[in-house]
Amino acid sequence: MIKPIQTNSATYRADNQTRNKKTGEYVDPLMNWPLRGAAFSNEVGEALRPLIGNYANLTWVPALMYIGADVYDKYKNNQTEYSPNSKRCLKQAIFQGLASIFLPVITVKIGQNSFSQFGKFSKDRVSLNAQEHVSKVAEQFIANGKMRAFDGKDKECVEEFVSQVYDSMDFNNKKDSLKNSFKVFRLDSKEKVGNFAEKTINDLINLRKDLINPTPEIKKGKWYSKYKYALKNGQTENVAVKSVLTDFQKSKLLKGNFIKTIGGFIALGLAIKPIDHFVEDVLIGKYVGPQIDKFHIKKK
Repeated sequence: MIKPIQTNSATYRADNQTRNKKTGEYVDPLMNWPLRGAAFSNEVGEALRPLIGNYANLTWVPALMYIGADVYDKYKNNQTEYSPNSKRCLKQAIFQGLASIFLPVITVKIGQNSFSQFGKFSKDRVSLNAQEHVSKVAEQFIANGKMRAFDGKDKECVEEFVSQVYDSMDFNNKKDSLKNSFKVFRLDSKEKVGNFAEKTINDLINLRKDLINPTPEIKKGKWYSKYKYALKNGQTENVAVKSVLTDFQKSKLLKGNFIKTIGGFIALGLAIKPIDHFVEDVLIGKYVGPQIDKFHIKKK
Protein backbone atom coordinates (compact mmCIF):
# COMPACT_ATOMS: atom_id res chain seq x y z
CA MET A 1 0.00 0.00 0.00
CA ILE A 2 1.33 3.44 -0.94
CA LYS A 3 1.78 5.68 2.03
CA PRO A 4 0.55 9.25 1.56
CA ILE A 5 3.19 11.95 1.59
CA GLN A 6 3.10 13.89 4.82
CA THR A 7 1.66 17.33 4.32
CA ASN A 8 3.67 20.32 5.46
CA SER A 9 4.72 23.70 4.10
CA ALA A 10 6.66 22.11 1.22
CA THR A 11 4.61 19.06 0.25
CA TYR A 12 1.07 17.92 -0.25
CA ARG A 13 -0.84 14.62 -0.16
CA ALA A 14 -0.16 12.52 -3.29
CA ASP A 15 -2.96 11.86 -5.69
CA ASN A 16 -3.28 8.07 -5.95
CA GLN A 17 -3.86 8.40 -9.70
CA THR A 18 -0.25 9.56 -10.13
CA ARG A 19 1.06 6.18 -8.98
CA ASN A 20 1.21 2.92 -10.88
CA LYS A 21 -1.06 0.55 -8.95
CA LYS A 22 1.28 -2.40 -9.51
CA THR A 23 4.76 -0.89 -9.13
CA GLY A 24 4.01 2.18 -7.05
CA GLU A 25 6.12 4.29 -9.45
CA TYR A 26 5.13 7.86 -10.23
CA VAL A 27 3.05 8.31 -13.38
CA ASP A 28 2.95 11.83 -14.78
CA PRO A 29 -0.64 12.40 -15.97
CA LEU A 30 0.47 15.24 -18.24
CA MET A 31 2.98 13.05 -20.06
CA ASN A 32 0.75 10.06 -20.67
CA TRP A 33 -1.69 9.45 -23.46
CA PRO A 34 -4.35 10.53 -24.29
CA LEU A 35 -3.65 13.80 -22.40
CA ARG A 36 -0.20 13.97 -23.97
CA GLY A 37 -1.96 14.17 -27.33
CA ALA A 38 -3.08 17.73 -26.53
CA ALA A 39 0.48 18.82 -27.20
CA PHE A 40 0.08 17.70 -30.80
CA SER A 41 -3.12 19.56 -31.65
CA ASN A 42 -0.96 22.06 -33.55
CA GLU A 43 0.66 19.28 -35.58
CA VAL A 44 -2.79 17.97 -36.49
CA GLY A 45 -3.63 21.51 -37.60
CA GLU A 46 -0.43 21.74 -39.65
CA ALA A 47 -1.21 18.41 -41.30
CA LEU A 48 -4.66 19.77 -42.18
CA ARG A 49 -3.38 23.18 -43.28
CA PRO A 50 -3.49 22.30 -47.01
CA LEU A 51 -7.24 21.77 -46.59
CA ILE A 52 -8.23 24.30 -43.92
CA GLY A 53 -5.74 27.10 -44.59
CA ASN A 54 -5.18 29.65 -41.83
CA TYR A 55 -7.78 27.99 -39.60
CA ALA A 56 -4.87 25.71 -38.69
CA ASN A 57 -3.52 28.56 -36.57
CA LEU A 58 -6.34 27.99 -34.07
CA THR A 59 -5.05 24.50 -33.31
CA TRP A 60 -1.94 26.03 -31.73
CA VAL A 61 -4.02 27.36 -28.83
CA PRO A 62 -4.66 24.07 -26.97
CA ALA A 63 -1.11 22.89 -27.68
CA LEU A 64 0.49 26.01 -26.23
CA MET A 65 -1.86 25.93 -23.23
CA TYR A 66 -0.88 22.31 -22.56
CA ILE A 67 2.83 23.04 -22.94
CA GLY A 68 2.62 26.04 -20.62
CA ALA A 69 0.76 23.99 -17.99
CA ASP A 70 3.28 21.14 -18.22
CA VAL A 71 6.35 23.39 -17.96
CA TYR A 72 4.84 25.20 -14.97
CA ASP A 73 3.94 21.89 -13.34
CA LYS A 74 7.54 20.65 -13.66
CA TYR A 75 8.84 23.89 -12.21
CA LYS A 76 6.49 23.70 -9.23
CA ASN A 77 6.43 19.98 -8.51
CA ASN A 78 8.99 17.20 -8.25
CA GLN A 79 6.60 14.39 -9.07
CA THR A 80 4.20 14.48 -6.09
CA GLU A 81 6.24 16.88 -3.98
CA TYR A 82 5.96 20.64 -4.09
CA SER A 83 9.54 21.67 -4.80
CA PRO A 84 10.09 24.59 -7.21
CA ASN A 85 13.17 24.06 -9.36
CA SER A 86 14.24 26.23 -12.33
CA LYS A 87 16.56 23.57 -13.78
CA ARG A 88 13.77 21.04 -13.97
CA CYS A 89 11.58 23.69 -15.57
CA LEU A 90 14.25 24.48 -18.19
CA LYS A 91 14.66 20.81 -19.09
CA GLN A 92 10.92 20.44 -19.60
CA ALA A 93 10.71 23.64 -21.64
CA ILE A 94 13.45 22.34 -23.95
CA PHE A 95 11.76 18.95 -24.16
CA GLN A 96 8.40 20.46 -25.09
CA GLY A 97 9.95 22.89 -27.55
CA LEU A 98 11.64 20.04 -29.41
CA ALA A 99 9.23 17.13 -28.91
CA SER A 100 5.93 19.02 -29.17
CA ILE A 101 6.69 21.87 -31.55
CA PHE A 102 9.87 21.89 -33.63
CA LEU A 103 10.47 18.24 -34.56
CA PRO A 104 6.80 17.25 -35.11
CA VAL A 105 6.16 20.29 -37.32
CA ILE A 106 9.27 19.46 -39.35
CA THR A 107 8.07 15.87 -39.61
CA VAL A 108 4.65 16.96 -40.89
CA LYS A 109 6.25 19.19 -43.53
CA ILE A 110 8.55 16.37 -44.63
CA GLY A 111 5.55 14.07 -44.99
CA GLN A 112 3.62 16.66 -46.99
CA ASN A 113 6.56 17.43 -49.25
CA SER A 114 7.25 13.73 -49.80
CA PHE A 115 3.66 13.06 -50.83
CA SER A 116 3.79 16.17 -53.00
CA GLN A 117 5.93 14.17 -55.40
CA PHE A 118 2.91 12.02 -56.25
CA GLY A 119 1.88 14.91 -58.48
CA LYS A 120 4.63 13.86 -60.86
CA PHE A 121 2.69 10.69 -61.63
CA SER A 122 -0.20 12.74 -62.98
CA LYS A 123 -0.52 13.79 -66.62
CA ASP A 124 1.01 17.18 -65.77
CA ARG A 125 4.21 15.60 -64.35
CA VAL A 126 4.55 18.40 -61.80
CA SER A 127 4.75 18.07 -58.01
CA LEU A 128 1.74 19.07 -55.93
CA ASN A 129 3.80 21.83 -54.32
CA ALA A 130 4.62 23.32 -57.71
CA GLN A 131 0.98 23.03 -58.77
CA GLU A 132 -0.09 24.83 -55.61
CA HIS A 133 2.45 27.59 -56.20
CA VAL A 134 1.31 28.12 -59.79
CA SER A 135 -2.25 28.28 -58.52
CA LYS A 136 -1.34 30.93 -55.94
CA VAL A 137 0.30 33.00 -58.66
CA ALA A 138 -2.87 32.58 -60.76
CA GLU A 139 -5.07 33.77 -57.89
CA GLN A 140 -2.90 36.86 -57.51
CA PHE A 141 -2.94 37.36 -61.26
CA ILE A 142 -6.75 37.36 -61.17
CA ALA A 143 -6.94 39.63 -58.13
CA ASN A 144 -4.67 42.20 -59.79
CA GLY A 145 -7.02 42.49 -62.76
CA LYS A 146 -4.54 41.02 -65.23
CA MET A 147 -7.16 38.85 -66.90
CA ARG A 148 -9.23 41.90 -67.78
CA ALA A 149 -6.16 43.92 -68.76
CA PHE A 150 -5.18 41.27 -71.33
CA ASP A 151 -8.71 40.86 -72.68
CA GLY A 152 -8.42 39.90 -76.36
CA LYS A 153 -4.65 39.41 -76.04
CA ASP A 154 -4.44 35.74 -75.15
CA LYS A 155 -0.84 35.20 -76.25
CA GLU A 156 0.43 38.20 -74.27
CA CYS A 157 -1.59 37.09 -71.26
CA VAL A 158 -0.03 33.61 -71.34
CA GLU A 159 3.49 35.02 -71.72
CA GLU A 160 3.02 37.44 -68.83
CA PHE A 161 1.63 34.76 -66.54
CA VAL A 162 4.34 32.21 -67.30
CA SER A 163 6.96 34.91 -66.78
CA GLN A 164 5.50 35.70 -63.36
CA VAL A 165 5.53 32.01 -62.44
CA TYR A 166 9.18 31.66 -63.46
CA ASP A 167 10.16 34.80 -61.54
CA SER A 168 8.30 33.72 -58.39
CA MET A 169 9.91 30.28 -58.48
CA ASP A 170 13.27 31.84 -59.35
CA PHE A 171 14.32 29.29 -61.94
CA ASN A 172 16.89 31.80 -63.17
CA ASN A 173 18.44 32.19 -59.69
CA LYS A 174 17.84 35.93 -59.61
CA LYS A 175 17.17 35.94 -55.87
CA ASP A 176 20.31 34.85 -54.06
CA SER A 177 18.92 33.89 -50.67
CA LEU A 178 19.18 30.86 -48.40
CA LYS A 179 15.40 30.64 -48.04
CA ASN A 180 14.86 30.61 -51.79
CA SER A 181 17.55 27.99 -52.41
CA PHE A 182 15.63 25.39 -50.41
CA LYS A 183 12.27 25.70 -52.17
CA VAL A 184 11.07 22.15 -52.72
CA PHE A 185 9.64 22.80 -56.17
CA ARG A 186 13.19 23.36 -57.42
CA LEU A 187 13.05 19.59 -57.98
CA ASP A 188 10.57 20.22 -60.77
CA SER A 189 11.52 20.70 -64.41
CA LYS A 190 11.25 24.29 -65.60
CA GLU A 191 9.80 23.07 -68.90
CA LYS A 192 7.08 20.99 -67.19
CA VAL A 193 6.22 23.80 -64.80
CA GLY A 194 5.99 26.14 -67.78
CA ASN A 195 3.65 23.75 -69.58
CA PHE A 196 1.49 23.47 -66.46
CA ALA A 197 1.43 27.27 -66.09
CA GLU A 198 0.33 27.66 -69.72
CA LYS A 199 -2.44 25.11 -69.23
CA THR A 200 -3.54 26.87 -66.03
CA ILE A 201 -3.81 30.32 -67.58
CA ASN A 202 -5.44 29.02 -70.78
CA ASP A 203 -8.12 27.29 -68.71
CA LEU A 204 -8.79 30.59 -66.94
CA ILE A 205 -8.87 32.55 -70.20
CA ASN A 206 -11.38 30.12 -71.70
CA LEU A 207 -13.55 30.13 -68.58
CA ARG A 208 -13.59 33.92 -68.54
CA LYS A 209 -14.76 33.95 -72.18
CA ASP A 210 -17.44 31.40 -71.37
CA LEU A 211 -18.75 33.50 -68.49
CA ILE A 212 -18.93 36.71 -70.51
CA ASN A 213 -20.23 35.17 -73.74
CA PRO A 214 -21.90 31.91 -72.69
CA THR A 215 -23.28 29.30 -75.06
CA PRO A 216 -26.52 27.48 -74.15
CA GLU A 217 -24.40 24.54 -73.01
CA ILE A 218 -22.21 26.73 -70.78
CA LYS A 219 -25.27 28.23 -69.14
CA LYS A 220 -26.11 24.79 -67.78
CA GLY A 221 -22.74 24.48 -66.03
CA LYS A 222 -22.01 25.15 -62.34
CA TRP A 223 -19.47 27.92 -62.95
CA TYR A 224 -21.90 29.99 -64.95
CA SER A 225 -24.51 29.37 -62.23
CA LYS A 226 -22.04 30.71 -59.67
CA TYR A 227 -21.43 33.73 -61.89
CA LYS A 228 -25.15 34.49 -62.20
CA TYR A 229 -25.60 34.03 -58.46
CA ALA A 230 -22.80 36.55 -57.81
CA LEU A 231 -24.45 39.07 -60.14
CA LYS A 232 -27.80 38.61 -58.38
CA ASN A 233 -26.08 39.38 -55.08
CA GLY A 234 -24.97 42.79 -56.30
CA GLN A 235 -21.50 42.07 -57.61
CA THR A 236 -20.38 43.87 -60.74
CA GLU A 237 -19.54 41.82 -63.81
CA ASN A 238 -15.82 42.25 -63.24
CA VAL A 239 -15.96 41.27 -59.55
CA ALA A 240 -18.24 38.32 -60.28
CA VAL A 241 -15.85 37.03 -62.96
CA LYS A 242 -12.91 37.39 -60.57
CA SER A 243 -14.67 35.49 -57.79
CA VAL A 244 -15.68 32.62 -60.08
CA LEU A 245 -12.21 32.35 -61.63
CA THR A 246 -10.66 32.28 -58.14
CA ASP A 247 -13.06 29.58 -56.94
CA PHE A 248 -12.38 27.58 -60.08
CA GLN A 249 -8.64 27.75 -59.49
CA LYS A 250 -8.92 26.80 -55.81
CA SER A 251 -11.12 23.82 -56.66
CA LYS A 252 -8.33 22.34 -58.76
CA LEU A 253 -6.12 22.04 -55.66
CA LEU A 254 -8.49 20.00 -53.49
CA LYS A 255 -7.29 16.56 -54.57
CA GLY A 256 -3.62 17.50 -54.26
CA ASN A 257 -4.13 19.11 -50.84
CA PHE A 258 -5.92 16.00 -49.64
CA ILE A 259 -2.95 13.86 -50.70
CA LYS A 260 -0.50 16.17 -48.92
CA THR A 261 -2.65 16.06 -45.78
CA ILE A 262 -2.51 12.26 -45.78
CA GLY A 263 1.28 12.48 -46.07
CA GLY A 264 1.47 14.81 -43.08
CA PHE A 265 -0.68 12.53 -40.91
CA ILE A 266 1.26 9.40 -41.85
CA ALA A 267 4.59 11.03 -41.04
CA LEU A 268 3.27 12.40 -37.76
CA GLY A 269 1.75 9.08 -36.71
CA LEU A 270 4.99 7.23 -37.37
CA ALA A 271 7.21 9.78 -35.64
CA ILE A 272 5.36 10.94 -32.48
CA LYS A 273 6.58 8.31 -30.04
CA PRO A 274 10.11 7.97 -31.50
CA ILE A 275 10.47 11.76 -31.22
CA ASP A 276 9.37 11.66 -27.56
CA HIS A 277 11.86 8.92 -26.73
CA PHE A 278 14.69 10.50 -28.70
CA VAL A 279 14.31 13.93 -27.10
CA GLU A 280 13.71 12.67 -23.56
CA ASP A 281 16.16 9.77 -23.39
CA VAL A 282 18.92 10.95 -25.72
CA LEU A 283 18.98 14.73 -26.11
CA ILE A 284 17.75 15.65 -22.64
CA GLY A 285 18.83 12.51 -20.76
CA LYS A 286 22.37 12.21 -22.09
CA TYR A 287 23.39 15.64 -23.32
CA VAL A 288 21.28 18.67 -22.41
CA GLY A 289 20.12 17.53 -18.98
CA PRO A 290 23.58 16.82 -17.51
CA GLN A 291 24.80 20.22 -18.75
CA ILE A 292 21.88 21.99 -17.10
CA ASP A 293 22.56 20.12 -13.86
CA LYS A 294 26.05 21.60 -13.84
CA PHE A 295 24.72 25.15 -13.74
CA HIS A 296 25.21 26.90 -10.46
CA ILE A 297 22.71 29.57 -9.55
CA LYS A 298 24.28 32.19 -7.32
CA LYS A 299 22.15 33.15 -4.39
CA LYS A 300 22.14 36.78 -3.39
